[in-house]
Amino acid sequence: MSAEASQDELFGWVERTQGGPVMRAHQISGGNRARSWAVDVARPEGVAELYLRYQPPRPPSAEPYTVWREAKFYQALSGSDVPAPRLVAVHPDHQAILTERARGVAEFRRLHDDAQRRVIAGEFVDGIARLHRLPLAGRDIPGLAPGATMADCVRQELAIWRAMYDETGRRDPLIDLGLDWLERHVPDPPAPPVLVHGDAGPGNFLFDQGHMTALLDWELAHAGDPMEDLAWFSMRCVMEPVPDFAGNIRQYAARSGRKVDLARVRYHRVFVSARVTIIRHRNVTGLPGNSIVSCALNRRLLVTALAEAEGIALPRPARLEAPPTERTWLYDAIIADMRAEIAEVATAGTVVAAAKNAAKVMKYLRETDRYGATIEAQDCAELNAMTGAAPASAQAGMAALLDAMHAGRVGFADVIRFYAGSTARAATLAAAASGGLGTRSFPPLPDQD
Repeated sequence: MSAEASQDELFGWVERTQGGPVMRAHQISGGNRARSWAVDVARPEGVAELYLRYQPPRPPSAEPYTVWREAKFYQALSGSDVPAPRLVAVHPDHQAILTERARGVAEFRRLHDDAQRRVIAGEFVDGIARLHRLPLAGRDIPGLAPGATMADCVRQELAIWRAMYDETGRRDPLIDLGLDWLERHVPDPPAPPVLVHGDAGPGNFLFDQGHMTALLDWELAHAGDPMEDLAWFSMRCVMEPVPDFAGNIRQYAARSGRKVDLARVRYHRVFVSARVTIIRHRNVTGLPGNSIVSCALNRRLLVTALAEAEGIALPRPARLEAPPTERTWLYDAIIADMRAEIAEVATAGTVVAAAKNAAKVMKYLRETDRYGATIEAQDCAELNAMTGAAPASAQAGMAALLDAMHAGRVGFADVIRFYAGSTARAATLAAAASGGLGTRSFPPLPDQD
């Protein structure tokens, strides 16, 4: 593993490649996963507004997604009409790239003008349609073998995510269930693969003055099925809804010139949800509070996606009842202090963010203290009824349930219905920290023409 590059070293590289000094630099994101800066460089011909992205060294891993790999996709987009920043430079020794800095912001959820939201969502769909029309011949697409089919590309992605899951050494029966289903149901359409963004939707595009300016974050891009990007779009609309998702899907069909295969979109909703669930299972990065919210949401969405893909009707989850414990007041007092004494009076953004994250964790601990034993008992009781054996724990019972399904003693639909109840109960623990996300689901797909 190479040594970590300092900020001075990175800025020195920027100045050497761009032929001028760094006038201004503002760190946009930081941490162990990746760091990014908005950088202004004084070139002889004028000021260049650039974006520097750096990935610190990490131990060897099954995960292939690096900044250098991302650079390959920026290169593949060169000269196309896909709205993406232009690649400027790639560091020869460190995982660092320099691109043009597109105008705008990414916080689609903060935009309240519905007319502008509709225009921007439509321009996003146009951008994805252009991406999927891009000819791949002559472009260096990482992982794309000559003659590969869409099914080949999907299986390759499945192998990557299976390996990323396996290397944790920790089994999760729900992830096992999802990956096994995905591997058994790979779609095999006759059309050739296209370039897929791999994380497309609100939050990963910029907009300015009522118009989209660029598609961002090409880290997970790959060759594959265009329906995957529509699945990602629906996933990201859970967090940041668009005004007319079904209309946007119909618009995609018109602009891309390809029929939307809703069965494949449903398949990829399962895959997208499995990916995010695996990311949280790996727990490589992210604030604990956000991880709690994301884990609860995406496990619930994974079950929903599996049920929709198989046409399984799910009952409305029963409301959990449990009285406050003798410690509930203490959690409430700490949460109130974090809000009133820290978050509402602090001036440093990092302090406010830390206080809000800690409050999310404290809310989760409070609900676990209140509901945890009830949830464990209910899960174990249902598992006992399904497998005929009292499990030592809910987690052990879930593994036994998967074995029973593989042995033909329990049906897939019954397993999905169990997980629908179990993930809904688990979501109760994260509900207070989740806000509106606690009850959201995928936007409805349009009727098939």
